[in-house]
Amino acid sequence: MISQNKYNRYRSIIGLKCPKCSKGDLFIKKGLIVYSGMLLMHEHCEVCNQKFEIEPGFWIGALWTSYPIVVLIEFPFLMLALFSETLGPWIPLGLMFVAFYFAYPLMLRLGRSIWIHNWIGFDGIR
Repeated sequence: MISQNKYNRYRSIIGLKCPKCSKGDLFIKKGLIVYSGMLLMHEHCEVCNQKFEIEPGFWIGALWTSYPIVVLIEFPFLMLALFSETLGPWIPLGLMFVAFYFAYPLMLRLGRSIWIHNWIGFDGIR
């Protein structure tokens, strides 16, 4: 059974909330799928004043948390391209690019949320 604290943590990650208080928003524009200004973030949490960019270049590490999301989205299309005898490689490849286009904001925003939640604990504990 997942404890209440862990449940709140997962909800905070998916909801793109502040890792310290789980109330303030990480991004200026709300939602997982946002194309215009998808990486515009608040400097500090508007509720608890937690600074989001802990050090220069902090968000480069978020690429490591975005990568598994990319793999989960693109892997089925790769398998379809490799093992489908009727479709050929070009249709799954085209579908993979379409899926990547629509999932791009999700990967970047969720990757950043996971990354900052790994470094800042709930209520400053970590």
